[in-house]
Amino acid sequence: MGLARIAIAVIAVVLAFGLLIIGGIALWGALTSKDGEKPNAASPTPSSVSTKPKAPSSQIGNTVLIHCLSVQCAVFVSGPGATDVQFNGSLTQNERRIFNETQLTVAIQDNSTVTVTINGKLQPRAKTYQIP
Repeated sequence: MGLARIAIAVIAVVLAFGLLIIGGIALWGALTSKDGEKPNAASPTPSSVSTKPKAPSSQIGNTVLIHCLSVQCAVFVSGPGATDVQFNGSLTQNERRIFNETQLTVAIQDNSTVTVTINGKLQPRAKTYQIP
């Protein structure tokens, strides 16, 4: 009877320790993945994140390139639906994001920190861009 209780206690401690290790690995993966993206998961949105622009012939809709010029740039991109958030976060220096949609809303916290190019044309600095 006493040996069975000890065995059950040891199994419970080993299982708890195993769950702790799995949770730590999952937390580490979540903290080190870029922008909260899950590693090895396909993106559910049609926008693409890249440092190089793709060829315009394969694009559908508008191509919006946001290039961060300072250490950190706060950017919000949504559309085409009212609740479709494409990106909400910060870009680091020289990081570029490309979005391809028919309608987008781009909001920049400090417009002096980024350049915005829509369909290959550099846009004048603004806090908000409405892309039809």
